[in-house]
Amino acid sequence: MKLSDDELDRMIGGEPTSADNGSSEQKAADDWLAAFAKKSNDALAKRAAEKKAGPRPDDKTLIEALARKDHTEYDRLRGDVAETLGIRVGTLDDKVEMLRKKMEPADDELPHWKIEPWPEEVAGDALLDLIRRVFRRYIVLPPDADIALSLWTLHAWTMDAGEISPFLLLVSPTKRCGKTSVLIILFYLTPRSELASNISPSALFRYIEVHRPTLLLDEADSFLKDNEEFRGILDAGHTKAGSYVIRNVEIAGEHKPRRFSTWAPKAIASIGRFADTLDDRGIKVALQRKPPGSKVMRLRRRDSEEFATLRSKAARWAADNFDKLADPDPAVPQVLHDRAADNWRPLLAIADLAGGEWPARARAAALTLSGESAEDALGVELLKDVRLAFKDDEVIRSADLVAELAKDPERPWAEYNKGKPISQRQVARLLGTFGIISDTVHPPDLPQGKGYQRVHLEAYWGAYCGQNNLPDRTDTFQAYKRTNADDTGTTRDFSSVQKGSLYGSKNAKLAYSHAGLYACTDKNGENGGEGRSDQENTSSRPIDDGLPPFGSLQRCAHCNRWGAREQVALPDRPGTAWLHPECEAAWLESSAEGTA
Repeated sequence: MKLSDDELDRMIGGEPTSADNGSSEQKAADDWLAAFAKKSNDALAKRAAEKKAGPRPDDKTLIEALARKDHTEYDRLRGDVAETLGIRVGTLDDKVEMLRKKMEPADDELPHWKIEPWPEEVAGDALLDLIRRVFRRYIVLPPDADIALSLWTLHAWTMDAGEISPFLLLVSPTKRCGKTSVLIILFYLTPRSELASNISPSALFRYIEVHRPTLLLDEADSFLKDNEEFRGILDAGHTKAGSYVIRNVEIAGEHKPRRFSTWAPKAIASIGRFADTLDDRGIKVALQRKPPGSKVMRLRRRDSEEFATLRSKAARWAADNFDKLADPDPAVPQVLHDRAADNWRPLLAIADLAGGEWPARARAAALTLSGESAEDALGVELLKDVRLAFKDDEVIRSADLVAELAKDPERPWAEYNKGKPISQRQVARLLGTFGIISDTVHPPDLPQGKGYQRVHLEAYWGAYCGQNNLPDRTDTFQAYKRTNADDTGTTRDFSSVQKGSLYGSKNAKLAYSHAGLYACTDKNGENGGEGRSDQENTSSRPIDDGLPPFGSLQRCAHCNRWGAREQVALPDRPGTAWLHPECEAAWLESSAEGTA
């Protein structure tokens, strides 16, 4: 005997349950189908399953949920759902097939391009912390690279707000250093991303014109090297105002010139160095193979719920803050050259807007990754000393220049060549980085020889040394006390030494400290080094005029401003950093947190 619905309800007991008010319609439909699928031919069990599922969603929502099922599960449900809806199975098949076609991405679009912004407001610092954690989980990175990668990820979402888009350059000395893994993470975190291991110059700008992707280029050393046309197209995309190439296209049987956009975020991975034009327009991350003992998680090279959540949050943050990033003008560390400052400006603006520890982290990363290299700084110091060696002469022979440079034992040149004076070849190499080359000169009352002319150097002196940047030969010694690095409370007197002590080691191979500033150690080795202590030169110039003291390349490691500083022991490794007394506590706290 067939029981009526009322009779079945009384046997089961209770009233039908309502769907959770906090659930979306689609989730309610999915839950209903899951419970509905458990029914059997037994009328009592069938009725109980339907009561557990709760009220049936509306027809449209139910069919949409059914269309998302795989073909096996759909085939199992279609008959019963069609009966429940009161339609023929064929009619249901047609509706589901139509919906599936609409839900499928276009042939030339990727599944992860479709993003729904996060429904709630997103805190920028928390989002950057989450992105940073992803990079650190899967990749062994050089210092502060995780900071740059996280900021560049959000820049890819907001690049249209500004005028500059720096390239992200991933470089390694050999294969298997993690470049592709970094690109895959970016592939799932950046908007409309496309990962390609090869692309032609003509396809490059046409693809950008059509899709406006985040372009991720792997194996660039295999197709970019010596390709001037390709490099020119990439270079054009650095600045929005010039981000176009012009090509002839056929229109109605006639060839007419047309502009194509090259404006898109670009990350490029290569073995070996990049061309100078790309290098100058990019933020470079130098990757190495994972050292023995280093442990990171294996990156499963597919999309995940975590990646989808981060994309959604990034889309929401970008939408909420886009207007605030228009024409950014953040405070940029003064030691960065003009192009490096341009590259970091959009990333620093994002860090400032995110807040928290990110403004300080971003500036430290800018100095670490894009600050002046030790060799560049050495070349500038050589220019200053060459200017002194010239005195009032119009020319100087290389041999006489080397002799003048080696006279001062406190400058690096006296012991530059493995304890011996710098050679003429080494002078030529350092000056050659500026484009300065030697010539045959004819000094008065001396035999002719290879050397340098004042007229060829004056422009470089003006650009790199400045009128007020002559090396100061007069040193004022001022004793002061500071606490020893062992925190025992013992103090020791230190006296400032000549500015040349920047080059504490004989071969001038220096490293950046945590904040990207030069770190030299005490000559007696108490801090683990071999060089002299880099004490500040005290001169008669006021210290608050915003300019560096004569011959000094140091700033406060925390606030990046000039002024009276003290050496503070690094908390996590040998060495010291220069800090204003009022900045010491904050810097130590941020340094400890950044290396946690």
